Amino acid sequence: MQDKSTNYVIGSLKKFDDVTQKFYQLSGGCLQSTPSSLDQCKLFTPILPLAHPIHRQTYSQWKYSMFVNTMFRRKRGRTLYLLPIGPFPDSVTAIEVAGLSLWEFLRDFASAFFHGLDVRVLLPEVPLEYINCTKRVHENTNQTQVLVGDLFPFLQKMCPPDGHSVVGISWTDLYPSEDLNFVLGEASFVQHSAAISFGRFEPKLYKDGQRVRECGSEGEDEKAVMLLKLVKSLCHETCHLIGLAHCVFFQCLMNESSSMEQAFKQPMFLCPVCLRKLQKICRFDIRERYLVLREMLLKCCEAVESQYFADSAEWLDRCLSFLDNADEEEFRS
Repeated sequence: MQDKSTNYVIGSLKKFDDVTQKFYQLSGGCLQSTPSSLDQCKLFTPILPLAHPIHRQTYSQWKYSMFVNTMFRRKRGRTLYLLPIGPFPDSVTAIEVAGLSLWEFLRDFASAFFHGLDVRVLLPEVPLEYINCTKRVHENTNQTQVLVGDLFPFLQKMCPPDGHSVVGISWTDLYPSEDLNFVLGEASFVQHSAAISFGRFEPKLYKDGQRVRECGSEGEDEKAVMLLKLVKSLCHETCHLIGLAHCVFFQCLMNESSSMEQAFKQPMFLCPVCLRKLQKICRFDIRERYLVLREMLLKCCEAVESQYFADSAEWLDRCLSFLDNADEEEFRS
């Protein structure tokens, strides 16, 4: 029987099979105020104390907001488009992952994460100089930055008729406003578009105008760091395009971050509350989606040396074991 906590954050689970219901029941742990709730499940870690209700977005609240926001707009398609915005360094365009080009890899990873949606890459890349946007030179890094909001009107026009949304992928650094240093990415739900940058020139990574290290690069392969930045930013911003707000329930891909360091440490996956929202849009089977994601992560592990990718694949193994009716007590302390 579904408990009140789960019903509050997830909604009714009556239409799901017993295993899926058991999986979503794990979401109730975020509403427990006692320390023991932290040990409720080794798959998801609640954020305690729970944020004020004004900052929460439950499944029912998300569903209602989606209804209101789409009531008078055309129905979106089921294809997610990725648009490279050049120029890119030769070292980036030459990247291969398991025999796939960088853009093919991102397409396949997004297809796995948003299992049920079609994902395509719009090629050739569009030069940034062709886009009417505000630019500045960062005072610490001496690198060009683009005002991210100026990209949305262009991206919206580039979205084909069958598109759900389009994500612009740039090497050039982005900033959200004159008083802020940078932004990893930003999405506009209304304009069906988002933009991310993976050539992040973060000021504290520089000393005397020279880059001293790559964020998160201690013990990590530089290629692995770049791929990790890309897939996490891509999936996070695309989830915003599906209406997901920042998550305050669990440690989750949709947690808000204010620095590269913070974003780098966040999970690659969605908590049960956010996953339920994504499932409503993509219409996937949870187990099937995790299997496809695991296959992509194993390709990453073969291509680069990264403990983060390895740990993420191991986490998926544990989720799959749970869904395969493993003893629930095994996942409790």
